[in-house]
Order: sequence, then structure tokens, then C-alpha cells
Amino acid sequence: MSEEKKTKSKLNYKRTFLIGFGFLACMLLWNVYNSYVPVIFRAKLSELTHGGQTLPGILSVALLVNAIMTIDNVFGVIFQPYFGKKSDHMRSKKWGKRMPFIILCLPICAVLFTFVPVAATVKSAVLSIILMMTVIICFNFVMSIWRSPVVSLMPDFTPSALQSDANAVINIMGGVGQMIGLVMGTIATSVVGLLGFTALHDSLSAKTDSMGRILATVADGTAPVAAAKGATPLIEYSGIFQGGVIPEQYRDVVQNFVDSSRDTLYQHVNGNFSGEFKEGAVEVAKKVALQVNGEYQYVNYTPVFLIAAIIAVLSLLVLVLFYKRNKQYDLSKNMTETEETEVPKKIKIRDLPISKEERRSLIVMLAALFLINNATEAIVPNFTNFALDTLNMPPTSSTLMMAVFAVSLAAFGIPAGTLGRKIGRKKTIILGLSVIVVMFAIYLAVSQFFTDSKLFVQIVLWIALVVGGAAVGCININTLPLVLTIGGREYVGTFTGYYYTATFSAAITGPILCGGLIGLFNEDYNYMFLFCAIFFALGLLVITQVKHGESYEITDEEIKQAQMADD
Repeated sequence: MSEEKKTKSKLNYKRTFLIGFGFLACMLLWNVYNSYVPVIFRAKLSELTHGGQTLPGILSVALLVNAIMTIDNVFGVIFQPYFGKKSDHMRSKKWGKRMPFIILCLPICAVLFTFVPVAATVKSAVLSIILMMTVIICFNFVMSIWRSPVVSLMPDFTPSALQSDANAVINIMGGVGQMIGLVMGTIATSVVGLLGFTALHDSLSAKTDSMGRILATVADGTAPVAAAKGATPLIEYSGIFQGGVIPEQYRDVVQNFVDSSRDTLYQHVNGNFSGEFKEGAVEVAKKVALQVNGEYQYVNYTPVFLIAAIIAVLSLLVLVLFYKRNKQYDLSKNMTETEETEVPKKIKIRDLPISKEERRSLIVMLAALFLINNATEAIVPNFTNFALDTLNMPPTSSTLMMAVFAVSLAAFGIPAGTLGRKIGRKKTIILGLSVIVVMFAIYLAVSQFFTDSKLFVQIVLWIALVVGGAAVGCININTLPLVLTIGGREYVGTFTGYYYTATFSAAITGPILCGGLIGLFNEDYNYMFLFCAIFFALGLLVITQVKHGESYEITDEEIKQAQMADD
């Protein structure tokens, strides 16, 4: 308490900024992970399953990739709370309560992180996938050990009255980590080029097909094209590539495919063949992949992961130096055992001391949150594959588009809060949902009806991302305060738990359901936007039935504290 009296009402911004390096490292690793791992897995699973043809039933490559991408959320639900509580009871005179978890686990995470793309370079698809899954499971587990402790550092060093301001600084540092992660492909490409690693630079800069395989042509037209199961089906059905050699009249078509995207060859076959030949040629053209010397050549993303891991470790060094010099300001060392072990009692919704109408509003709001977050969580693991397929844009470039979305969301945060106060939280959320449903529906329509004008489609997408980011800001900023206000001050912790139960559950189901839909539509990632539009629309319909939550009795400080408690 003496430290709290000393600081009075003034936050030590330098100290808080240095604490934020831990969260920066965390967000950096997650953003690189979410951007590149889906692309790597899709390539390997497509090779192993011949483009998904050998998968049984409703399974598809997109569904499997999205299921893999939910591992971090499952581990977060199971392990993060456990290790967060463990860090509350850690006793270390030199490193305090949280730092032992961070010092031990962050470097292990960095090493495991680097091995993800290394495992992808293994020639055998089966062995490569086994190695990647092993590394990813270990990485996610170790991440779940130190994620809660690194977030808990700020409350340990900040008096309760100043935690709102401190949380803003921590979020800025997390945003910096997120932005670095989203431009890491560009950074890595530049670095390996400057260092003279020509092969790695060319790999990161190479054109790829929709499976992440490097496109290459042979001067004499000899066998640069093969279907996922080999060239035989194409030879049998269409007669285009007899003997594995592309006839002169079709070489321009293939080169056009290389220069633009897989759709070029598909459209040519679709428009120039009929009957049995057309059916076979179209089917095979969808699965075209170019090879070099008979072996698939994939982009090597090791530099991207390696540089991100190095930056994360450097952030840890800053955090270690900070703690050595500032551990005397750790307020948690003065807490008694009783204070530390005091845990709010969990209360079932039906036992809450609120009215029947308020209870109904809470349940409806949690249902709306589940639907809305199914949509937002589906975008993250699918966007890079969508850009690769539809825009012929590699992850090193498409992550810049997600950076624009993130900037738009962050920039509209304060205006969204102001709007919530002026016209009401519910109305602001409904406005955001309405806007994003319309924007995603417009993009989906444009992508389907203007297939010959890729520039126009991209312009519409950029607009949808900028406007959509602002719309999601309107939603995210106001949903938690609405939920907390229904419960009142006494049950902030309880209602925060309800909130994160709904959102974490959606983070698990959203990617899986979206992957299933994409698989049903022949791996067309444009349908990601259909999925999102549907779930946003359902969330919009449900949230109109919420009748409570507009009271302003709960303070912004309490909201921020609740957010930090559950991160």
C-alpha cells in the first residue's frame, strides 16, 4: 500500500512501457503463427490427400486446417487459467511471481516456433505433418504456460486506481507486436536479401499456386504441369498434354496461369471444351500444380519465423533488465496469503440475484456474442489462404491487408466508445453489425459476378476491410461493458467469466464451421465472407432482443480491470 500512496494519481509510463515488452512478444508470435501456419498446413495436407480427394465424408483440407488452428484456443481455455493461478503462488526472491514462468518458457516457445517451417521442409508429406503437429502442440502448450503470467505483470506493478491508464499502454505495446507480426514477411524478405541468402529471398518472393507451391516453367514446355494425382487424368480426358509436353497452342495459356492465378487455366478450359473432355479438364484444372524436377517446391518461411523469434527473445531481455532494476516496486510481494488465495465464488446464471428479464437479456447477449465471435474468429486462420487463392497474393503481402484491418479497428476504438455513450451500446453494436454484414455481402457478390475485373474486386475488398475494421470496433468496444452492466459492480468478475466463456467457445467452433463450409464449396475461400456475413446477421437478429445493459453505473476502470483479469 505504501507504493500506492507514493505514486498518488500519477502513472509511471516508462515502467509500464517496459512491462509491455512481454505482451509485445506474445502478440508478435501469435500474429505470425495465425498468418503462416494455415498456408503451410494447407500445402502439405493437399499434397498428402491429393487436393482433398482421398479424405472421407465431409472432411476437407480447409476443415482440417481450421481445426488445427483452434488448438491454441482449446489450450487457452484449459491451461491458461491453471498456470495463471500457479503464478499467483510462485515464490522467488530474485524473480518474483511471474518472471520464472516467462524466463523459462518464452525462449522454449521461440525455439519451437522456429521449427514449424523447418518441419515443413521435410520431403515426405506424412513425416512433415507429424513433425509439424508435434511442434505446434508443444508450442501451444508452452505458450499457455506464460501467457497469463506476462499479462499479470502490469497489475503487479500498478496500483488499482491507475490500472486503466496502464492497460492502455499495455494494449499499445500489444498492438505494436501485432503490427510487426503482420509485416514480418516483408521484413524477412528484405533481411535475407540484404544478407545475400539468394535462395531464401527468391523463395519468399516466388509466385505460388493456390497450395503454396512455387510456380516454375520449363523453356521447351516439357511437363511443367501435373495434376494432384499425376498427369494421367488430364491426358485421358482432354488430350491437352499428350506425352507430358504442352503443345505450342497451349503454352500461352499455361504461362498466363503462372503470371496470374490458377483461375486463368480453369476459365480457359471451361470456355473451350465441352462434354466429356470439358468435365475431365475442368476437374483436373482445379487441382493444377507446377513441379520442378518432379518434386513439389514450397516456399520456405523459416526466415519469417526465425526473425520473429529473435525479436521475441530480445523483448524478453528488455523485460529481464526491467525486472532486475524495478523488482522493489512489485506490489504483489506485499500481499498476504489470504489475499492471494481469495477467489470469487462461481455462481450459476439461474442463481444470480437479478430479475428474470435481466437474466434473459444476459443469456440472449451471450448467445449473440457466441454468434458474432464465430464470424470474427473465422477470418484469422483463413485470410492468408483466401488471398493466396483469390488474389494470387502470397502471405508475405496479404498480411499487410490484415494490418490495415487491425489499424482501422484500433483507430475507431475511442470513437466507438464515444458513440456507445451517446446513442447507446446496443444501438452502436447493431450499427456495427449492420455495416459489416452489408460490406461482406457486397464483396461476396462482386467476387462472384466480376471475375474478369480483379482490380475492381481488390478495391472493393480493401474498402470492406477498412470499413469492416471500424464496424468490428463498434462491436468489440461495447459488448463487454453491456454484459458487465447487467450484473452490476458486485459481479464484475462473474460476468467477465461468462463473457469469455462465450467468446472462447466461438474461437473454437468458428474456424471449424467455416472450414467445413469452404470444403463444401470446393475449397473456395471466398465463402469465408458468406460464413461471416451469415453469423454476423444471426448475431444482429439475436442482439435486438437484449433489453438491458445501457446503465452507466459501472466505471471504465472496472471494465479494464476485468479485461486484464481474464486475458
